[in-house]
Amino acid sequence: MPSRTLAHAYRGTAVSLNSSVIDRNKIKEYTNIHFIESKGAALYPVHNALFGTKFRMAKDRIHWLFSPDKDERVSMLLAWIQTMEYSLGAFGLHKFLQSRERGALFANANYRPEKNPSQPAFDWINFDDLQQTRDKTIQESVVSYNPALQVVIFVFLPSKTGNSVAMWRRKVNVPNNTRLMLQNEIKLALAGLRKQEAYEVHVDELPPPRNVGLARHQRHKSLPTTATNPLEKKKKRKWWQFLRFET
Repeated sequence: MPSRTLAHAYRGTAVSLNSSVIDRNKIKEYTNIHFIESKGAALYPVHNALFGTKFRMAKDRIHWLFSPDKDERVSMLLAWIQTMEYSLGAFGLHKFLQSRERGALFANANYRPEKNPSQPAFDWINFDDLQQTRDKTIQESVVSYNPALQVVIFVFLPSKTGNSVAMWRRKVNVPNNTRLMLQNEIKLALAGLRKQEAYEVHVDELPPPRNVGLARHQRHKSLPTTATNPLEKKKKRKWWQFLRFET
C-alpha cells in the first residue's frame, strides 16, 4: 500500500480530462489531443527519491546537474515535450483549473503505460505535496511561475534502486487562444490562490550565511603564504636544551 505522502501526491491524478470544473463546451477545442496520466504508477517507484525525507537530504536524492544527452530516454522525452509544447500548455492549464492550486507536471522517462507504450505519461502534483520533497528548485519553480501563462514540467530518470533521481525542468507557454477562451475561469482560479509570500519553501538544509565565504577568505588570507618544507632538516638544539630536557 502506498504511504500517506504518496497518496497525497496521487490526489486528483485519476480524474479524466473531460470531468473538469470548466464548462465542457469550452474545452472541446483542446481535448482532441489526449495526454495519458499514470495515476501515480510512474511516481510509485521513486517514492523514496522524491519524498524520502526521513532517510536522506534532498541533495542526495534529487540531482540536477546531469546532461540529458547522456540518456536517450531523457533526450527523446524532452524533444517530444518541445514538439508538443502547444498542446501541453493547454493540458497544464486544464490541470491548474481543475486543482485550483499551483502545481507541476511530472514525467518519468523510464515509464511507459502498458496500453500505450509509445506515449509518455504525466502526473500533476500540487505545491503542498511538493513541499514534502524538501527540494528548493522544485518548490521555487512552482511558486514563481504564472499558472495562467506557463506550465512547469519536470522530467526525471530514476536510478536502478529508485532511491534517487536525475531531474530536468522545462517550461511551456499556455496557448493564447486557450487562455482567452478560458479567461473567466482563469480569473476565478487566480483569485482563489494564496498570495505568493504565503507559499513557504521547505528545505532540509539551510544555506550558509553570506558572511561565511568572506570569513573563510579572510581566514585563509591571514595564513602564511609559504609553507614549511617537510623535508627540511630539523635544526639542532643547543647543548643546554638537552641538559634542560634531561633534568
